[in-house]
Amino acid sequence: MSLTATRMKLTFRLRSIVLRGLLAGVIAGAAAGGVALVTGESLIDQAIAIEETGTTTHSHEAGLSAAPADTEDHNHNSNDSAALVSRDGQRSGLFLATSLTGGATGVVFAILRFAITRKVETASQVQTVLPLAAAGWAAVAAVPWLLVPPNPPAVGSSGSIDYRTNLWVIAVLLGITAALTWYVVRRRAGSKVLTSGIHKSLPALAAAAVIVVGWRLIPGTGTDYTGFPADLLWNFRLASAATQLTLWAVLGIVFHGFIERMAQRR
Repeated sequence: MSLTATRMKLTFRLRSIVLRGLLAGVIAGAAAGGVALVTGESLIDQAIAIEETGTTTHSHEAGLSAAPADTEDHNHNSNDSAALVSRDGQRSGLFLATSLTGGATGVVFAILRFAITRKVETASQVQTVLPLAAAGWAAVAAVPWLLVPPNPPAVGSSGSIDYRTNLWVIAVLLGITAALTWYVVRRRAGSKVLTSGIHKSLPALAAAAVIVVGWRLIPGTGTDYTGFPADLLWNFRLASAATQLTLWAVLGIVFHGFIERMAQRR
């Protein structure tokens, strides 16, 4: 096969995989939006009610998407009770936002997987989809959630939004670094005979070490939680975690199904 034909084949395969990744991402985003609506919207309403009473510090740091800062700006102001966008409008736009986010995530996920394999799909390569989705969830959702957890309205100050957003970006980069560390150590360890449990655990230990070091170095958010109900804060964070878990789980499962069908046709 000529070099030109090979490039055309790879280009066609990339386009096909990206389209499947986009569709899987949109489906995953819609599912995540449903989880966010069921588990988180009532909590946001409660937090806004607390904010309106002035019992806690004003904040715009709400959100059930990946970024914990200013991702669900409710345009609420203690001096202006009328929001620029109504709560009904925000609920209506929730599915659009999560679907767009899911679609973009699916495209990046598909391109990353193509870069890793770049071969005709086989049964063994199809099995790599779910582990890759799990790694993506750990890197860009789980690690940032642990290091810079999301906050509902009425927590913190509006002036800290940019600061928290920067911390979240750092946490995402740290999670990606940990995932890459796991991959590199696993590849190198795969070329050797690993006989002990410690040797087999080296990739996970290396990734955990990166996270721990980053956790020790990353500065605190300095958020004041005084006067805010602890159970409401915890439930909001659980809803945020459930939304992200749904996004990555559905993305991995649906994309796995698409790729499996592609492999069966060859």
